[in-house]
Amino acid sequence: MSGIIIVKTLTRYDNGLYKVRFNLKNIKMELFNTDEKHYLPLEYKGKETKNGGLTKNNPRKWTEKEIEWALNLKYKGFKNKDIAKFLYRELVSVSIKMKRIAKKDGVTYNEPHREDKYFHNDLFLAEVNPKLVLDLFAGANSYYDGKVEELYTNDIDERFNTYYSENAEKLVCKLYYEGAKFDLIDIDPFGSAYDCFDLCIKMAKKGLIITLGEIGHKRWKRLDFVRSHYGIENLEDFTSNRIVEEIIKIGARNKKKLTPIFLNDYRNISRVYFKIERLKITEQWD
Repeated sequence: MSGIIIVKTLTRYDNGLYKVRFNLKNIKMELFNTDEKHYLPLEYKGKETKNGGLTKNNPRKWTEKEIEWALNLKYKGFKNKDIAKFLYRELVSVSIKMKRIAKKDGVTYNEPHREDKYFHNDLFLAEVNPKLVLDLFAGANSYYDGKVEELYTNDIDERFNTYYSENAEKLVCKLYYEGAKFDLIDIDPFGSAYDCFDLCIKMAKKGLIITLGEIGHKRWKRLDFVRSHYGIENLEDFTSNRIVEEIIKIGARNKKKLTPIFLNDYRNISRVYFKIERLKITEQWD
């Protein structure tokens, strides 16, 4: 809470006590989002240009990285009002930009990907038939709500009505320590959730779905993350298939066979659906 409280009237009674009335209209409330990961990195911001008198603040050029950041937020289901806050922009600036992008592409960024994701979600549910599901990055509305017998949802953004509201990595550590098991775990992060893979593989019994936000690094020719996490040394090897191969190896180390049923590449993200089985290891001795 911040701002100034204005005393409207002050009345003194014979017993020495005071009655105070406040003008509450002058109190300014600010709610802080504890999830800072959605805010645009400052190095992605464009340069400000001279104000021609048509806008309240100095206009700022849109960079390619900022546009991509905005589109990813849109894909995650955020409204333009939230996106404007995360980009440090006015709502009108974001609204106009999103309309221009939609007009240029002929469709909105969010809906085609979401519809395709839900379509493959349906197919995968029929394949593995899960009863107990963990939706690790559920957002405002979990796709699995009403589709499975038992659902546990999580999102660090406390505005969303989820079962857990915790950092995903810390939550999976806690759940693994408690001995939790799930038929299916869906990891649909903003960015990469690599640090959650190992424990989620340990806890998932039938299926694992992972959205690979790190694919977006390829557009900026960034290899630092995928080099250190997946051993990818050049852009030619920087593919969703290569990343999937490395995740399968993590499964093998946990004595689980991860079989990709679907692998869908979208704009700057990929989504892979793994069917999980116990890995049968047979060794022959001479």
